[in-house]
Amino acid sequence: MVEEGELLKCKKCGSVLEKLVQGPETVSLDDLEELKPKHDGEGSQKHVPILERNGDNVIIKVGEITHPMEAEHRICFIELIDGNVTYRKTLKPGEEPKAVFKVDTDISKLKAREYCNVHGLWEA
Repeated sequence: MVEEGELLKCKKCGSVLEKLVQGPETVSLDDLEELKPKHDGEGSQKHVPILERNGDNVIIKVGEITHPMEAEHRICFIELIDGNVTYRKTLKPGEEPKAVFKVDTDISKLKAREYCNVHGLWEA
């Protein structure tokens, strides 16, 4: 069963969906697959989000090595998860793969994730 807040990807068209509300499981999910976040391994230097605090802001940079931001290969969005609250920045080709959110929660209690349209979902 897919839980609220989990991301799914359509096997046919590549669309990424987020389940926002739990409903009866009457819809066929055959064409969808759950996106499991990666944390390390091949490609991690360009994909694992890095969280930094600067005053009241949490800065999320994607990877130790700058990720490409071309239409064919880019970071589509960056999320910061603070308990039950999710902040999201959608990115376009050519933009810097970085997001800044004003959050006063201890950085050790935060989770960040990003989605690369070629290499999938990554989390820190």
